[in-house]
Amino acid sequence: MKVKIENLVKRFSDNTAVDNFSCEIESGELIALLGPSGCGKSTMLNMLSGILMPTEGKIYFDDDDVTYLAPEKRGVGLVFQNYALYPHMTVLENICFPLEIQKVPKEERIARAKKMAELVHVETMLDRRPGQLSGGQQQRVAIARALVKTPRLLLLDEPLSNLDARLRIEMREEIRRIQQETGVTTIFVTHDQEEAMSISDHIVLMKKAVLQQYAAPQELYDEPMNSFVADFLGNPPINKTFGVMNRGKIVLDGGCEVAYPKAVDLDDGHRVILSMRAEAIVVEGPSEAMAEGVIEQTYVMGKEVLAFVKLGDFSVRAYIPAELQLTKGQTVKLSLKNKGVFVFDEETGERLK
Repeated sequence: MKVKIENLVKRFSDNTAVDNFSCEIESGELIALLGPSGCGKSTMLNMLSGILMPTEGKIYFDDDDVTYLAPEKRGVGLVFQNYALYPHMTVLENICFPLEIQKVPKEERIARAKKMAELVHVETMLDRRPGQLSGGQQQRVAIARALVKTPRLLLLDEPLSNLDARLRIEMREEIRRIQQETGVTTIFVTHDQEEAMSISDHIVLMKKAVLQQYAAPQELYDEPMNSFVADFLGNPPINKTFGVMNRGKIVLDGGCEVAYPKAVDLDDGHRVILSMRAEAIVVEGPSEAMAEGVIEQTYVMGKEVLAFVKLGDFSVRAYIPAELQLTKGQTVKLSLKNKGVFVFDEETGERLK
């Protein structure tokens, strides 16, 4: 099922939680609603589910206007952050419960519940109660309960936040597998960029109630529309330096002049942000170096070394080959690759190059 959102706004008194949000989600995709805490992600999810009604705008499921439709009439499956399983019910009873509410005959609902239990790999735990399950097992039961009623749209609100690091990796892969096997359009809320990047078809990135960019994970990483998008995605974080344009070059605060590999047609004196991913900085590069820097610290990471290099007033991260054996205090030449280097307007944060 395709989801279309047009100019959606949600206000709480004088606070705008979602501001003029528009996007189209294709049928059968897994979409991450990503952003820092308080950016409006869960509010968006609650409007899609019908728990909250928008102040302005429209929501369409295929061609159906569901903007003000009651939750039970939308055909939505919702998995909460705390799973919300009924502690007095068995796994089978928990999965069956939505069908019981719909008055599906007992024999049919048990058969459908068992099928869902097999899909999420809890078929051997049907007689247990939630208190006897691990966090990951409870998560699987909650997903099965949401899917058993064959929803048009599956919504997951920070589904992995209560799990430890190892289980998070396992469960995000399971969510992807389940989504691909069922083909149901799925939207999940997360503040974890690694989570969103690893399993999503597309990412909706929000900041302070506003949609910043909607794109495939690799496109967000390679072609950020603004400085916030570049800063939010990537590990290690992107290097962010500030400077001024001077005769086609960027002079960083602190006096270091950078020969940027792409032409930037800006007036002298224009303040810019030069952002560089660690893998885009070449240490001991070509003879026509971008600049000289001083090694401040190095961290061995197997075949590569992550170095902190002093560049003007800034310390930037760069990957260097371990065989160079560079040490603290050494002066090195740096150059830039074309990919992974961006220039943004300092005032607006908008991408210039």
